Amino acid sequence: MEDHDLIQFAYAVGLVAVAAEWLAYHFHCGVKFRRWSAIAALLWALQYLCLGALSAALNMALTAVRTLLSGLIDRSVVKNLAALLFCLLFAGLTAVSWQGWSSLLPAFAVINTTLAQFYLGNKAMRMTLLLSSLAWVSNDWIWQAWPALVAESVAILINLRSIAKMAAD
Repeated sequence: MEDHDLIQFAYAVGLVAVAAEWLAYHFHCGVKFRRWSAIAALLWALQYLCLGALSAALNMALTAVRTLLSGLIDRSVVKNLAALLFCLLFAGLTAVSWQGWSSLLPAFAVINTTLAQFYLGNKAMRMTLLLSSLAWVSNDWIWQAWPALVAESVAILINLRSIAKMAAD
């Protein structure tokens, strides 16, 4: 596949990921939110891989697993160990796939999200995810991952709307 075709494929995958991501933020149910976020994360990983953003691709693939597991682990000892393990894995993936300072953006985003998903309730988690979204927007700008940038920007707005609705309930 030529570079131009690979980029076009990446953007097509990104458009499908946009739909999954936006759908996730519309769910008030934490389980459905996590399920659709994980699907979107796998699609984003494929897009980043096609664009050559290895740190973002690896971190996003592991994000899918983390997102699903974070909602299933209740016992505090197991939760603490899982959160620590995921943070160490994300740091390790960032180190082995280092592509310069831009690699810190996805690393911050996934570690911040890990802590939010393991330790915060649904509303507080979503508020914390706003910081991760800003890091992803910056990463997407650097790697010209335009579908991801648009999706994350709109996800910020959808997330803000969902937070406001939860506050009103």
